[in-house]
Amino acid sequence: MKKKHLIIFLLFCFAVIVNAQTTSMASGSGIVLSTNGYIATNNHVVDGGLEFFVDVFTNGIKKSYKASVIKTDATNDLAIIKINDPSFKNFSILPYTLRMQGVNVGEKVFAMGYPRPGLQGEEVKVTDGIISSKTGFQNDNKTYQISAPIQPGNSGGPLFDNSGNLIGLTNSRIPSGQNVGYAIKISNLNNLLDMVQDFTAMPLKTKISALPFTEKIKILSNFTVLIRVIVPNCDLKTPSELFYKINSNSSLKEIEKLFNKEGDNYRTDGTGISFYKWIFCENPDTYVDCWFLGNKIHLSMKSFKNETCNSNLTDEVYKLIKPGLSYSSVCKLLQGEGDKYRTDGGLINYYKWFDCNNQNLYFDVWFLNDKLHLVRKGDVSQEKPLFGK
Repeated sequence: MKKKHLIIFLLFCFAVIVNAQTTSMASGSGIVLSTNGYIATNNHVVDGGLEFFVDVFTNGIKKSYKASVIKTDATNDLAIIKINDPSFKNFSILPYTLRMQGVNVGEKVFAMGYPRPGLQGEEVKVTDGIISSKTGFQNDNKTYQISAPIQPGNSGGPLFDNSGNLIGLTNSRIPSGQNVGYAIKISNLNNLLDMVQDFTAMPLKTKISALPFTEKIKILSNFTVLIRVIVPNCDLKTPSELFYKINSNSSLKEIEKLFNKEGDNYRTDGTGISFYKWIFCENPDTYVDCWFLGNKIHLSMKSFKNETCNSNLTDEVYKLIKPGLSYSSVCKLLQGEGDKYRTDGGLINYYKWFDCNNQNLYFDVWFLNDKLHLVRKGDVSQEKPLFGK
């Protein structure tokens, strides 16, 4: 999607691991559409989510409810979710309605939402500005450009006119621009609502138009919600399905296309070495490390379990590893698989086992054209290949 190079969608992901390495928590904002718990937000807030929660703040008192996705519109970046928690009690009558026409350039507007709640707190944030343009990025007529500052976490939050009419949902910004944000026009949301069978019509009029601005905010805060989403922090494909499709000529872009996601760039050492990590949902103990030194690719498939140590790396076992042994035979001797490495596109497969008794000692075992090679490293007296030279 070309827009991603210039526009930052505002969903903010927390650095919170919910279930080992397999899931993490993300958040966005939303606006209540009905007394029985329908809520509007952005599609990119809920896309790919496993579980959904809505935090409602009524007069400053927080209650959290489970929710489910009802309808999505990826083209317009819209989603409708509904609270489906048995403890939920209906919202009071909505004090606002949808304004779908007659919004003018220069008109005053304000945005509400929960940007970076882990850092900025869970009190609703309000910013104001104007309609800068009736078209968005690259003349997109589905969105407004607004000057009200918005940040990661504002995604799906409401944009109101000065009277308190709902006119849009904020969804993106240009970081390099000063107060250049975008909001999806509410007419697109109305089209999506037409597809929800049991959705009841919203109020015909806004009831807070005559109130002072601060009073409007107090009331609207009860209907502006924080949406939390548990998202997979892993790849849905199997490790072997991906691992063996990568070769020495693979570029990072090709690998990301293969994995259908970007890798976590968890270390760059300033000399052109970039590391990427993919964790797998099917087996969260297994992950792929991919790193580039210059344009040369290196690859490993590891186990979090194996990163501890192997108590079977004794001298007695070491002496039993002989030329001609298969990988499975080595695994049987060591009573466990080793972490797997490939550095030349698949001709050489490396395995490592770390010694529990001495963390500086480890076995390097590799196969070149099915021929076993062995090195025990960390011990100066053994720091050379014993066979397979």
